[in-house]
Formats: sequence, C-alpha cells, structure tokens
Amino acid sequence: MNKIRQHIIFDLDGTVIDSKKEILKTYQLVFSEVRPRIKIDPETLNYGATIQNVLKGVYGNEENLIEAAKKSFSSRYDSSNYDETHLYDGVIETLEILKKNNHLLYIATNKRFAPTTRILQRKKIGHYFSDVKANEMQPGITLSKEQMISDLKRAHFFTAGYMVGDTISDIRAGNSQNLKTIAVTYGYENRDIFAAQNPTFIIDSFKEILTFI
Repeated sequence: MNKIRQHIIFDLDGTVIDSKKEILKTYQLVFSEVRPRIKIDPETLNYGATIQNVLKGVYGNEENLIEAAKKSFSSRYDSSNYDETHLYDGVIETLEILKKNNHLLYIATNKRFAPTTRILQRKKIGHYFSDVKANEMQPGITLSKEQMISDLKRAHFFTAGYMVGDTISDIRAGNSQNLKTIAVTYGYENRDIFAAQNPTFIIDSFKEILTFI
C-alpha cells in the first residue's frame, strides 16, 4: 500500500537550526554600536520573533534607532558564514527519509529571506525544501506565520498537512490553518507552555517526526 504524500511545513530557528548563539553574538555587537536607552540582556530576547519586533522591544518607538540597529544587524548577520549556527540532531537524516518517501517539505520562518536562503545553502539542506516563506521576502512587507502557511497552501494546492515549530505562534498558526501541529520541546520555548495550545503532537527530538509521518 502506497503511503499518502504529506505536506510538512517547518519553522527554522529552534526547530531545524539552533541559531541562538550566533544571533546573541550579533545583537551584542549591534547594541554596542546603537546603544539602547536602557540596559538590555540579550539572553532574554525572543529569538523566534521578527527582527522588527525584537528591536521595537529594545528601542521602543525610537524609529531612527530601530532602523540604525536593523541595518547594523542585517549587515553583520547576512554576511556571516553561520559557523556558530548548527542543525539539531537528526535533521539531515530525517529530512532525507521524508524526501525519499515523496513528502513535500517547506519552510515558514520569521527570519528574513536573505539570511534564510543563505543558511539553508551553507548547511546544505536547501534542496530538501520545495518552497520557503520568510519574513520580509520583499522590503517593507512583513508576513505573519498564518499568511506564510496560507500562501504555501494556495501555491502548492493542499489543505491538509503539518506545521512543525517550537513556539506558541507556530502552533497557533498551524491550528488556525487547520493543519496538524507538532510542537518541539528542544527549541526556545518551555515544554509546559504547549499544552494550552493543543498541538496534535509534542516531540523531544527532530527524528520523532518519523514515528507518525
């Protein structure tokens, strides 16, 4: 009996890659260049949020500082070799199996499009994904996770599938788009917060995806 082809959408940071160390290092450099009015502990930043929302939380409504910090961050981060960004255990092996079983894989991330595509290339996993939706795919246009998922469903003609992510917003977006949702506990959120979001599955390692897909 042939297996049914599934459509599986993955968040990136905290789900496929651990980029916290590199992002933290970049923000520290940015804050030394564009100094916030108050002392900021980069460890407390929400790494899954858009850069615009992160910087707004740091600089408030000071648009000139936000723009200067965003330019500084983009200049540093987009040209990185991402040596301090790592794939989680089992990612390549799992993606390989999913691809060999003819499942269609996608990325939906709050990361901007330029570093997203560069990271996928540097980590040699871009070829596993049929499409990538990212924040600011066009300058000045910010997509929510719900919009990214909706765009992928429309572009690839599917209504059912999976959303895999490590944040509340990932699970909420998947649920709102009527997808099965898979919450991962090894990312940047605490396991306890997921119960109230009613994910379809909760997993502790990337390779556990294979137990039900």
